[in-house]
Amino acid sequence: MIKISSLLKLIIMGVWTLLIINFAFLAILVTFNSKSAIWVAHHIWTPFLLFVLGAKMKVTGLENIDPKKNYIILANHTSNLDIPMLTAGLPIAFYYVAKKEMQKIPFLGWIMTAAGIIFIDRGNKKKAIQSLRKAGSKIKKGKSVMIFPEGTFDGSVRLLPFKKGAFHLAMHADSDILPVGIVDAENVWPENTSLELRSGNVELRIGKVISTKNLTKEGIDAISLETRRSIETLLN
Repeated sequence: MIKISSLLKLIIMGVWTLLIINFAFLAILVTFNSKSAIWVAHHIWTPFLLFVLGAKMKVTGLENIDPKKNYIILANHTSNLDIPMLTAGLPIAFYYVAKKEMQKIPFLGWIMTAAGIIFIDRGNKKKAIQSLRKAGSKIKKGKSVMIFPEGTFDGSVRLLPFKKGAFHLAMHADSDILPVGIVDAENVWPENTSLELRSGNVELRIGKVISTKNLTKEGIDAISLETRRSIETLLN
């Protein structure tokens, strides 16, 4: 029975996403600004996805965000629901830095492309560096960027080793880090299957900002550990 219900949810979300993609492209054409697609995703696309899934989201720690500042947002990665949760729950406009493989996912990859998402080819070091430079350029223009420092997820809730790219980016862009913990998303939309979607409570926990002032290459390991500990604390 759950597979039939999940299939219906996927069909509804797929049709909705196709409609939103067209609307987002139209918004970009009218405004000449990719930020319009981000607004559409934040206010229209993701809230409906959460509704269809039956995911009741609680957001805590909003007081840690200064809407006048830009951040490098770092969060744990456990589920296909992570991106909709972050998009709907964080009250600031931001651009994702995501692995190139996500660009190939039907529906999700399309709207991510429309919203100006920066895709990283982890198998090509030169292209990966170019992508991070592109992200750094957005940050220096006053825009926030979201990165999953684990780089991927394996279906478990444990934190995988952090990649160092996000922290080098923070150093070069002189942007503070905003840690975020995503809780129970894997119970609603498991990573290993699309046909076991369940209703449930999920939570977005926003931590205190981690300063990158005077950060040097020698301090990358230390701030990576500090960020990891911060996210671990948010998850517990």
